[in-house]
Amino acid sequence: MQTYSAKEESLFAVSGHAGVGHVHSHQGFVQDDSAGFAVAVELLKGEYPVETAILSAEADIGTGEVLVRTRGGGLGRATARRGMTPYEAELLQRAVGLDSAYSQSAAFKVFGRIYGQGTLEVPVAFQAACCLAVMNTFLKAYPDEMVYGREDLPGNCGGFLGARMRIQGVPASVMAVVNASAGGLGPAEDLEGNIMFGEKKRVMERLGLDRLPTVVLESKAYVPAVCKESEHDRLWIRCNGQVDNSVVYDALCSAAETAGLAYLTSDTAYPRKTGEMAAATRALGKRIAEIGEELASEPAASRKVALIAELAVVVSQDAGGVTFMSADLHDVVAGGGLMPGTAAVLSMVVSEPYIREWKIPFFTPQDTEKYIQVVRGAAVSLANEVDVAQRQFKSRTRFDETGCGSRFTD
Repeated sequence: MQTYSAKEESLFAVSGHAGVGHVHSHQGFVQDDSAGFAVAVELLKGEYPVETAILSAEADIGTGEVLVRTRGGGLGRATARRGMTPYEAELLQRAVGLDSAYSQSAAFKVFGRIYGQGTLEVPVAFQAACCLAVMNTFLKAYPDEMVYGREDLPGNCGGFLGARMRIQGVPASVMAVVNASAGGLGPAEDLEGNIMFGEKKRVMERLGLDRLPTVVLESKAYVPAVCKESEHDRLWIRCNGQVDNSVVYDALCSAAETAGLAYLTSDTAYPRKTGEMAAATRALGKRIAEIGEELASEPAASRKVALIAELAVVVSQDAGGVTFMSADLHDVVAGGGLMPGTAAVLSMVVSEPYIREWKIPFFTPQDTEKYIQVVRGAAVSLANEVDVAQRQFKSRTRFDETGCGSRFTD
């Protein structure tokens, strides 16, 4: 293991989150929103080795609690709101040997399907327990090196864990984030990305993320506007060139090119102050109300079934695009949870054949290797351009804890 001196200042940061149960999102996204968490965990493992394979997965049928233990001694607990059947508890045995760091993949493999918004609570609770077990594994193995905090949003049960390390010899701070709603609900992700307030602020300050240019790791997703007719998976590098950190963005693009990986770029992503989330929430509420109004006056059973089925699709899929973040916060940090001036995003999009077969993306160790290749390459570029990245960081960002939408100003 390469020793990292706590006195040595990190030059850049990496933050990756798991949006537990955030399978469907805005604009037709279908995703594995735990990809960033998995990559952050694998980066941490490079300096702080642990075993995150699942040793056991148990359930309390009465309370709906899921208990996941890792081979590295970690323990994670989460609860499904409507309890658990004996058959669901039996299915949990399929989790043994799977890697809890790949939490949505594990839930997908164990239960066959996963949805958020309270639609499939047991798979989502299991996913949350996996993520919490991973963090607990690191805490037990390296109590002095890890910085940890619990998610302190009302109704949430996730957390934040990180440490200082070296990436390609460059001093860095890496943080793994879990955004999880109690009861197997979600997604509620007002603390995703590198958003900084509450207990997460304390963790970020201890790791230096409040002052470091940051690579934000995001999901593996099917995005209709980008993936339609595509025949292969590609990395996706994004920022808003007027608001985010274009130096981080350029470093990621250069690293992907050097690595010879297939990738897409956009420096016009994540527009701010558009009112997009508030408008989408109103539109969804109107659609639900229209279904309800038609149902209220419909006498025929077959039509009532059709209406309820339509509502089920709206709740299990479309609603994920408006529940994951508060509207006023979204206007400032956009869908990636990016503090202005601080970061750019590395993610992945899948092909049309992939989504036709699998229906729901799942992140793999092979995907992780591609992300890490790019992060390693970007580390070297950022070390050479750290002064430029820092100037942009400082000129575009300042932190304000009062209010929600006013927390960050550009």
